[in-house]
Amino acid sequence: MDEFNNIKLCLDIGRLHLQEMTDENFDSFRFLEKYTRYAEVIHLWNVKVTSNLENSHYPVLPKHLTSEGWADVEQYMKILIDENQDCKILFEHRSDLISDDELDECYRWIDELLTGC
Repeated sequence: MDEFNNIKLCLDIGRLHLQEMTDENFDSFRFLEKYTRYAEVIHLWNVKVTSNLENSHYPVLPKHLTSEGWADVEQYMKILIDENQDCKILFEHRSDLISDDELDECYRWIDELLTGC
C-alpha cells in the first residue's frame, strides 16, 4: 500500500465487527490499526452478533453495549482518530429503524467522538 499510495481503501465497521465475532483468528482492531491510514472512506453501521445475526446496518448508538454483541464503536472511532483524521465517514445504516431523535443522537455521538468534545 505504501508503494501504490494513490490506491485508497474503503473499510466497513459493521463487517469488521461481524468478522471478529465469527472468526476467532481475526482481530478487527488490529486490522483497523494496520489499514486505516490507507483508507479514504469508512462505512459506519452496527450489527448485533450473538448466536444469531441481528439488526444489520443498524445506526450506531451509545446505548449499544458490546456485552450484548454490538460493535465497540468508541474503540473503532479512537483508532480512526489516531490513524487517519482525513478519512470520510459514510453512515451506511438504515435510518428507518430508529426514531428521528435517535438518529440525531447517532450523528451527535459520532461527531463528539471524532472531535473529542
